[in-house]
Amino acid sequence: MSTAIKHQVFRLVKSLTKAEKRNFKLFATRAGATTDNKFIRLFDVIDKSTKPDDEILIKRLSITAGKLSNLKRHLYQQILTSLRLIHISKEIDIELREQIDFTRILYGKGHFLDALRLLERAKEIAVKHNQDLLHLEIIEFQKLIEARHVTLSRQVENKMDLLLKESSERNQSVFNTSEIFSLNIQLHGLYIEHGHGRTEEEQDENQEFWSEAKKKIAGRGPSDYTFHQKVNLFQASMWFHYIQLNFSDALDDAMEAATWFSLRRQMTVKDPDLYLRCLYYVAMFGFLNGKENTVRRYLAFMNSFLSDEKIILNQNSRRLGDVYLNLSHFNLLFMTKDYDGAYTFSREVLKKYEAGNLFPNSHRWALFLYKCGAACFLTRRYDEALDYLNEIINMRSGIYREDLLINTRLLHALCNFELTNYSLVGYHINSVSRLLNRSRETAEVHKLAISGLRRLLKAPIAEHGEVYERLREEVALVAEQPFEHKALAYFDLGSWVARHIN
Repeated sequence: MSTAIKHQVFRLVKSLTKAEKRNFKLFATRAGATTDNKFIRLFDVIDKSTKPDDEILIKRLSITAGKLSNLKRHLYQQILTSLRLIHISKEIDIELREQIDFTRILYGKGHFLDALRLLERAKEIAVKHNQDLLHLEIIEFQKLIEARHVTLSRQVENKMDLLLKESSERNQSVFNTSEIFSLNIQLHGLYIEHGHGRTEEEQDENQEFWSEAKKKIAGRGPSDYTFHQKVNLFQASMWFHYIQLNFSDALDDAMEAATWFSLRRQMTVKDPDLYLRCLYYVAMFGFLNGKENTVRRYLAFMNSFLSDEKIILNQNSRRLGDVYLNLSHFNLLFMTKDYDGAYTFSREVLKKYEAGNLFPNSHRWALFLYKCGAACFLTRRYDEALDYLNEIINMRSGIYREDLLINTRLLHALCNFELTNYSLVGYHINSVSRLLNRSRETAEVHKLAISGLRRLLKAPIAEHGEVYERLREEVALVAEQPFEHKALAYFDLGSWVARHIN
């Protein structure tokens, strides 16, 4: 058994809030059950444990390893059932699934007319909340009942024709939603796997792929896209333009996707993860386009949404939102060159993470560490910056973008240069050069940083000014190119050069 599966009940117990633990205890002791039940005792032991350890559980509960496995499985099921009872009033899809389950029970009892009435009410809710898949499931169950029994629907003119037409349209709509969502994921994956289209040939191939994909979607009608189809189509277009290094159009697409949430305000609560993702993309592309007001505005939207006490977010949405909010705040501080503010904020982020109040995945935690290191570097705290950069370099897995590793290694070399660790700089730039030679994410700016450091190491200190002047001119020559512009946004070589010249 893998470690991930073995300790899943431990992770679930540790993720429960106080209210959820209290609800579980009430649920578990229902119908005369007592707290002496072994699965409840297992819950208490795990709750008080600091790390998963089966040997301790076996000893405390006086059971065999085989019985512990069965007991953990039973506890896991009971916790999930108790959580479902809590979230059924908060999550519309859980509520709808319960209504569908009720209709199946009624149908099994022979009350098919009552089942049809309940399905009609459930269908109205599904339509109102854009639950397309559940809407289709409800229609298909209606068709099954109508096909097997003589119902009152036979007395309503064209009732069957309308139901069949609705089924056909919903089938097509769900298929379109799946195709558009797949296209969105495919383009995102294309960027992660291959990066930007940097040559004319690559850009032509990307354009051909995008044109063909749009033709297929347009040819499958209907033209009146559903909410999720519109949002995912704009996000797919956003990724396409981002891959093509068209940051301006990517920002427009991101804003269009976010605008649909402002037109359908209830969807911000029904699908908060997608809403927060839309806001984050606008803030990110605002940063790449140098639109300070846009970044501030959408950062304020994120903050307002996450701090609204009337909106009840689940744990995943809360954690995701906090990560997006903090990354966007960092970008705004670097964008406005408030480096002291960025350093102060980095201390706050680290405290949140150490206190267990920030939950980024490995890649995003590496992003945070890089931004903390950059804040230290730009405020001349080079030793402290090296601590964060070394943590990224020593990560064995979880970093999904090679440009992050390139920027980290280059910033590491600059820190050592500022600390006059010249022998280390010489060693590191040789290592980084090998990385740059094999990576698709290598920008001219990265190469200039390496060549500049080599010249500085060879030149007498009296001639460093000339080296920096030449480096500034070289950076200025490439800075307007889209790929170089993006590289400079995250690895601000120009600011470092300007500091030495000034």
